[in-house]
Amino acid sequence: MSTQKWLILHAALLIAAGMVFLLYSPLVITGLGFDQLVQDSEGYWAMVSFARLFGVALTAWGLTILGGERFASAVQSAEGASLRGILGAVTVGDFLGAFSAAIQAASVWGLPSSWSLSLGFTLLGAISLWVLWRQSKLGRKD
Repeated sequence: MSTQKWLILHAALLIAAGMVFLLYSPLVITGLGFDQLVQDSEGYWAMVSFARLFGVALTAWGLTILGGERFASAVQSAEGASLRGILGAVTVGDFLGAFSAAIQAASVWGLPSSWSLSLGFTLLGAISLWVLWRQSKLGRKD
């Protein structure tokens, strides 16, 4: 898979996940079992509001990747360093998201389903690393 195609797919996945968190926060909270962690209505709605903010952040992250990819493609040098640089930054962000979600899963949420967030970010980061490695191994310029 080319760097450009992976960046577009990565952005689309983040935007889709962000829209799910933004538009269906109560269902996501219940589906992940986080509603078991709060005992009152105020705590539940505070959790939902943070899920909505998380959705906005994921959507913004995806849109930023998409915009950066399009800009870099338009001005890309012959070496292709622009897209690889963007993908490198995205990979770091993926693993930071995985690390943060793992800390929350282990120390705050304590639910088996809460690890799915860390797993999702880890999977995105691993695929990004694979694309970077493959492109450098093949000497491709995209």
